[in-house]
Amino acid sequence: SEDIASALACLKDGTIDLVLLDLSLPDADGLEGLRALRNASPATPVIICSARDDPALVREAFRLGVSGYLPKSSATDVTRHALQLVRSGGVYVPSQALIETVINEASGERGEEKGTGRRGMDLTPRQLAVLALLEKGMSNKAIARELAIGEITVKAHVSAILRKLGVGNRVQAVLAGHTQKL
Repeated sequence: SEDIASALACLKDGTIDLVLLDLSLPDADGLEGLRALRNASPATPVIICSARDDPALVREAFRLGVSGYLPKSSATDVTRHALQLVRSGGVYVPSQALIETVINEASGERGEEKGTGRRGMDLTPRQLAVLALLEKGMSNKAIARELAIGEITVKAHVSAILRKLGVGNRVQAVLAGHTQKL
């Protein structure tokens, strides 16, 4: 699609299973376009493809539930990997340097908001194992195979992890896990 309005129309048709969002679309207006897409179809994964890699922007995008943030300068094989990862239920974060910056900034805010930097210490060993596999970008199905448990059980563990860490999605859980060094 050439703009957010036409992307929203395609989402209503139900023919879209993944959105690649360019933040420089004429009607994107920063992250407002992302907000509109998330509101229209919260279950559809969104990868932002942007020349901007401002840590505050990236952090806000992940807070809003994107499944990936892909720099426009990414090589073809990196782009292919990111698309495959997100399609399989994983999350793509572009580089270790970027994630460290995002984690450091999120850590400072989380400590002020929650009053504690140790939330989540009550995760069970199995939940910690699931969280470690989430950090690798694995889908629920892949985690179930790896741990030899049912996919429904994985979903229950992921829900418990989100609740215990006080976060709203898998990306935030991974970031919280890194921040708290679980």
